[in-house]
This record gives sequence, C-alpha cells and structure tokens, in this order.
Amino acid sequence: MSKKISTKIFVGCAGPDEIHKLIDEISKESHSFDRYLITYIDFLGVTNKMENSESYESLQFLRYVLSGIVHRASLISEKNNINDFQIKIFSDNVVIAQKINDNILKDQIISMINLVSLIQFEAFFQFDFPLRGGITIGDLYIDNAVVWGSGLIEAYKIENSLANYPRVIVSQKVLDAFDQCKQDSLNIYALIEKDFDGYWFVEYFTAAPNITLIPQISDNLKYKAQTYAGENERVKQKLNWIIHYFNSYCMRLKGRGDYDKYTVSYI
Repeated sequence: MSKKISTKIFVGCAGPDEIHKLIDEISKESHSFDRYLITYIDFLGVTNKMENSESYESLQFLRYVLSGIVHRASLISEKNNINDFQIKIFSDNVVIAQKINDNILKDQIISMINLVSLIQFEAFFQFDFPLRGGITIGDLYIDNAVVWGSGLIEAYKIENSLANYPRVIVSQKVLDAFDQCKQDSLNIYALIEKDFDGYWFVEYFTAAPNITLIPQISDNLKYKAQTYAGENERVKQKLNWIIHYFNSYCMRLKGRGDYDKYTVSYI
C-alpha cells in the first residue's frame, strides 16, 4: 500500500520504476547520522535594514561578511590541520558544521570558537550586524543540497530560545566534550565567558587584533548608543548587553592600563 501511495504522490515528477528504485536504494542505506560540531548563527536586525533607505548597501555588507565566513573557515581549518568546515548560508542565517574526529576534537572545538569569535567581531564593529547563535554537538546530515538532523534543531533552539542577546552560547555538551579531551596548552575557558544567567558565550572582544583597538571600539559603541537612542526597548536591551560586556572587558584590563576610562554609558 505504501508504495502505491508514494507512486501517486510522485506522478509528474518521477515514474513508478524510479520511485521503486529510490525506495530500494534508501532501504540499503545505514539509516544513521554522523556526529557533528554545529553552530547556528542568526544575523540580527536584518529586517529593519531591508526596509530602510540604505537597504542595498546593507545587502552588500552582508554578502561581504558571509563570503568572509567561508574564507576565514578555510584558513582556520588549514592552519589547524582539521577537516574542512561545512557551511550553509540561507538569507540571514548560517550553519557551520564539522564532522567530529575524536582524536582532534579539542582542536575542532577551539577552531570553531575562534571562527565564531572573528565573525562576530567583524560583523558588528565593521558592518553593524550583531549576531546571536548556539554551538552544540549532535547528529546531522549535511550535503550540497540539505541540512537535516536533531543537532541542527538543538543549535537553533539555543539561538532562538536561550541566547536572547547578541551572543553565541556554547552548550553544555560542548563543554563536557572538551573537558573529556586531553588538556594541552590551549584552554577553551580563555575563549568564552560565563554570563549573568549561567550560560557560557563566545568572547569576541578577544578577536580584536590587539587591545590598542579598545578606544576605537569605545567610540564605535558610543556612536551606536546615540544612533539607537530612539529605538524600541528590545533593540536598546541588546545594545546595552554589548555595552555591559565591553565595560566588563575594560575593567578586566585595568591592570594593564587605564582602560576603565573607555567604558560606555547605557542607553
């Protein structure tokens, strides 16, 4: 009965012989997914940028950032001798995945966090695209046409339900997997920070080439605070979160200079 129903559904798309062949091929497959390290990213504020008078300019900036993701991912995978990142871009969302190799999982996790950190820093401070997202480990199928699996759903739920602010949350699964790896010189906890609600997020001020950029970042945030002063509370809440994160970062640098003078007032 199921084959007859399938044949009727595909009338006009494929003949009965083709459908039966497809069913036979599927039945021979292992019916399993691979284990992946997965990042799901959402570019915030894209709808507003689409509607304003500088929509085309914003589009070109977004295209530049997205193409940069692919380029940076290639450089990081080559430098760290890990398998390539697989990247899917759809509108203002990005999925970055790496098939897990337990022998180099620590390096994969650190490389993923470094990549996300660079993306966040450049997207926000150069092109005014704040990001929100989640990084997890889960089952996934990914090829040139489709991304599918419970791991993708979990990464999306972290971004959509937990992140809330312009931050990329690292799931407990990732932290546990890293802690189980043999520890060398690199440590994930130098690349992430624990927020007020207990979630760990990717540090992206550490992606700045050096701390001499702190004055420029401060001026950038002050300009954004003035620009967004008339926006709704939701928008201001997101910017205030970034300001709080930046101010905390400046205070941590007090031992290296008078960086506390660069803190920014909330809006």
